[in-house]
Order: sequence, then structure tokens, then C-alpha cells
Amino acid sequence: MKIKFNIECEMETRWIPYFLAMLAHMEFLGKIGSSKLVTLYSDGDGDFRPSFIWDTNLPEPTLNYEVDEHGNTIFDAG
Repeated sequence: MKIKFNIECEMETRWIPYFLAMLAHMEFLGKIGSSKLVTLYSDGDGDFRPSFIWDTNLPEPTLNYEVDEHGNTIFDAG
């Protein structure tokens, strides 16, 4: 079952192209049926501090993720 939902995002202008490129790449991989790791380096010491607001009527998430030896969180989208 597919549902459409909205996410509002606020971030520094300079990060927008990187964030959109990540989303476009995730979409591309899904379209071609390729399983790859897509990463976004988020440096809390810098100015990458996005803020998100999303629809509240979404199903409760069931998360499948791992934390590697470096503290990186890896979510498995399927």
C-alpha cells in the first residue's frame, strides 16, 4: 500500500543541492532495482542542522537498522 505524505524541511541553502541529490539517487536506485548503501555525512559541528516537520497521521514506523563500529546508523529500506 502506498500513501502520500508531506515533509517540510528547513536547512542552510548550501546544503540543499546535496540533500536533493541524495533523494534523487535513492529514487533512481529504487527505479532500477539496485541495492546500494546511500550515505549522507552529517557533521553536527558544522552548519548542517536540518529541521523536519512531517504529517502526523503516518503509520508507526518499524525500523530495521544497525549501528556500525564507528557509530554510523544504517537503516535498511528493504
